Amino acid sequence: MTRHFALILAAAVAGSVGSVRAQVLQPWRELAPRGVSLALLRPSFDGGGTSALTTINEVGVRWSIGSLVLVGDLPFVNAKVDGASSGALLIGNPFLGIASDPAGKFIGEFGVRLPVASISSLERGFAAFVGLIGDFMDLEAYTEDLLTIRGTVGYRHRSPSNYGLRVAVRPAYVVPVGNSSGDSELFLDYGIQGGYESQRASFGMVFNGRALVTESGGGIGERTVHEMGVGGSMTFGQFRPGVIIRIPVDSDLSQSLNYSVGVRLEVAF
Repeated sequence: MTRHFALILAAAVAGSVGSVRAQVLQPWRELAPRGVSLALLRPSFDGGGTSALTTINEVGVRWSIGSLVLVGDLPFVNAKVDGASSGALLIGNPFLGIASDPAGKFIGEFGVRLPVASISSLERGFAAFVGLIGDFMDLEAYTEDLLTIRGTVGYRHRSPSNYGLRVAVRPAYVVPVGNSSGDSELFLDYGIQGGYESQRASFGMVFNGRALVTESGGGIGERTVHEMGVGGSMTFGQFRPGVIIRIPVDSDLSQSLNYSVGVRLEVAF
């Protein structure tokens, strides 16, 4: 593996400063076939170091056409070192794709994350670090000169008593572009989620993981990262507010990241 990707993986696994939001599964039921959403994630790093307003954010949109759903998201990070006079806003790499009908048993999605992020200053570099560590399941969203192609397949089951179970896998192929040098790499994301969900409320737990497939060196523990999540959402007409707590379960990563707390608001059309 080249130094470029070694640094990315080291930052995700061991907390090293070198330079998934899109978790495989969330702890609540699927988003509406048509709607917009705003999600904010506040990471808690070991030893602090960030201002109170440092957040990892995402604007999402979904629009159903027949049995398919057009999906898109734009990640951005607002970050400032604690005590610094100024911070930076980093616009991440947007995702565009298509997904299966959220009402069916099959979970499917395919799309690309386009390389538009520009880390042109120390402040933006710090913002990229915040996004990479705080949202390590989707680290390519905050990396410069990186094109990502990914697809998701899975299965969902809903019982008559309002309990649900979902399992999914998501290969993500990352390709250096522009001024970036290095080899292309393949990640494999996976997740399982279960919980209670009704028309008014949903609550659940989720376990997500990411493995670096194209690296043969080291053991499984050195090439994987995992997290647990718990959260829920309520439905008030068109509005669906939700909360989530994400906790890393790998000892190396938890030395840098304690947990992340997030809120989300979806407006269905």
